[in-house]
Amino acid sequence: MRLDDLAGATVLVLGLGIDNLAALDAVLAAGPGRVLAAVDDPDAASVADRDRLGALDIVLIAAEDAIDAGREAGAPLIVLRAPGYPRRGEVCTRLEDAGAVFTTAVDLWIGTHGAARPIVAITGTKGKSTVTALLDSLLDLLGIEHLMGGNIGLAIWAEAPNPPPGVPAVIEVSSYMAADAHHAPTIGVLTSLDADHLTWHGSIERYRSDKLRLFSGGEQPPQVVLVDGGDPVALEAIGRTGLPVQAVDPDDGIASAAGARLAERGFPRHLGSNLALAAAAAERLCGLLGIDDVPLGRALTELADHYVALPSRHATIGEHRGVRYIDDALASNPFAAAAALDAVGEVPVTWLIGGQSREVSLGPMAAALALRRSPTLLLGLPDTGEAWCAQMAGPSGSLGSSGSSGTGVGDTAAQPVGLETVAVADVGEAVRIAATRTPEDGVVLFAPGAPTPSRLGTYHERAADFAAAFAALSGG
Repeated sequence: MRLDDLAGATVLVLGLGIDNLAALDAVLAAGPGRVLAAVDDPDAASVADRDRLGALDIVLIAAEDAIDAGREAGAPLIVLRAPGYPRRGEVCTRLEDAGAVFTTAVDLWIGTHGAARPIVAITGTKGKSTVTALLDSLLDLLGIEHLMGGNIGLAIWAEAPNPPPGVPAVIEVSSYMAADAHHAPTIGVLTSLDADHLTWHGSIERYRSDKLRLFSGGEQPPQVVLVDGGDPVALEAIGRTGLPVQAVDPDDGIASAAGARLAERGFPRHLGSNLALAAAAAERLCGLLGIDDVPLGRALTELADHYVALPSRHATIGEHRGVRYIDDALASNPFAAAAALDAVGEVPVTWLIGGQSREVSLGPMAAALALRRSPTLLLGLPDTGEAWCAQMAGPSGSLGSSGSSGTGVGDTAAQPVGLETVAVADVGEAVRIAATRTPEDGVVLFAPGAPTPSRLGTYHERAADFAAAFAALSGG
């Protein structure tokens, strides 16, 4: 899908996220026959968004009415889908039945501008934002001009509406975006692959196929897909696609020393794997650009010495009375939350868990708990936390009660040692309890294993609540 494909078509802008809003000027300049915008509740749209659409003469309608509008279009119907709209939800399914073709802002940008530059596209169940940021930092240190955008929070149409040819782009892509990918990147990076967003995708199989569509959905395959060599699920899944794959070992390569340095500085072990993937992508990209004798080792050393964690990605926000408080609010699936627990090591941990249900297995979290020999206090947050606490603290029979796609905890080898649980009303109460019950030299870990319930906002709000509650402990 390219901007040229929009000429004469009816374009339905489904959702008013930052990516779609940033693409509006380019969409209108492409000469579509008509442009409509749709959201679930037009009355709930912000004044700024309504004013922007009005200034562009774009009519805002309800998503349910978009189906009839599409049928009446009298021209090809192209849907610019915001990532939040489920690709197989009722609205999108009915639009597809009416003959609509789907794209996303990121897909449209890559299709329009990708042929003129190398594209590095990064996805994965966990670690994709970190790898994107690490690669961005490495390229900065190497003095290589590049663009960056996508799921990392930078709308690519705002960052580079008319990018100069030849300048490479680094783009983070979520599974929501990848579901409508039509153009493979030059270099793909798959950081990990497990289960997530199952209510959105419909099944673990569909989640994985949507995720991998980023690499397999184009007419031309990537030159290579870089994969964490320590993730057998990712390796097996990408191997079945027949695409060219390079397994990256964090302990055997140019990034190994820098990864060890990060571990010395107290960062989680899996950050070394992220750094190795970023280094491999940088090395490949330099080769494509014809840049020889790149001081990559020196850049890796400098990055490891000065690296600062991204917000809400295993970021230490401070210490209070000998206890470290870690914000990993974006560990919003059990796979990522288990990695966060493993990263803190054998110290007493108070673990804040729970949120909106995605109907995924708690197996990774239960397995991580079962391996621990230090005391762990689980604080269960709404909506799922209380039930999760009961499941993971239950008899050994309940610890092995589910397969890979249910809400049970899967098979574990042993019962957790020194495990206690408390259900709490919110993050503030959790921090207050943690402050009184976490031993000195322990860790309070906010790695919920689930997204924030929509009525409570986004991860930003819960992370801010965590930081505010921590600050209140010392009167800050």
